[in-house]
Amino acid sequence: MTAAAAPDLSIIIPVFRAQDTLARALASIDVPAGLTAEIILSVDDGDDYSAFAHENPMVRLVTSPEQRTGPGPARNRGVAAARGAFLSYLDADDSWSPGYLAALLPLARHEGCAFAATVIETPEGEALAQCPPGAPRRLMLPDFARWGASFHPVHAAGLPRGRAEGPFWNAPAQDVMHAVEVFMACGLSAALETSVAYRLRLGSETVTTASDFSSRLRAAYAAYDQALAETWAQTLFAGKSALNDRYEQERDPGESFYAFVTRVIVPEASSA
Repeated sequence: MTAAAAPDLSIIIPVFRAQDTLARALASIDVPAGLTAEIILSVDDGDDYSAFAHENPMVRLVTSPEQRTGPGPARNRGVAAARGAFLSYLDADDSWSPGYLAALLPLARHEGCAFAATVIETPEGEALAQCPPGAPRRLMLPDFARWGASFHPVHAAGLPRGRAEGPFWNAPAQDVMHAVEVFMACGLSAALETSVAYRLRLGSETVTTASDFSSRLRAAYAAYDQALAETWAQTLFAGKSALNDRYEQERDPGESFYAFVTRVIVPEASSA
């Protein structure tokens, strides 16, 4: 890929206090032969990540004088800098299973977007649950609330239309809202490939255990549903809010939201 050539794919990674986990995330990226890609590290903590760019020619650093803006604004800066015909997303403490892009890119090229299953892992990398289990199928709108886990798209650049500041909100669960908007822009049905997975690694620290998290999330869900109703005549997040209420009422002391999803929600959804 020359400096002037646009890559086939842009992989956007917001980075915040990610020096210890980023190498694992980058190592999981396997670009299919014959395709070109750029990996955009959207730095949100002011730290120096230049060593990762020196080690990997696909890596581009996107920095900002603003710091600690949150994952939504950091992702928006990455999207604004992206040159690829398709976009994908990875968090600096998560990873992709082998064959992730090889499975999803052809589907996204055909339909505009595609999603993989989400596997929730322990901090040590042991798989706890897959959302959803089973064979590849179509992703439908109720899946976003039923499973409790995030779904992460590979999609054509320009989807969704977004707002002036970018496609990601600056609010809790903005990655879920973005995925839903991509899904809706692709026609309220999308390929869901379960032979590969987005590997969501539970951390020792998480914002979901903060005392004000549930109230902030509830407010974000209400705003998201209002926006979806105005744009798409659809709502979704009342169901997500009900899961959040259950988490607030039934969680074990110190239990993160995704740990609760693994322990309670996934078994219930799998047996429904």
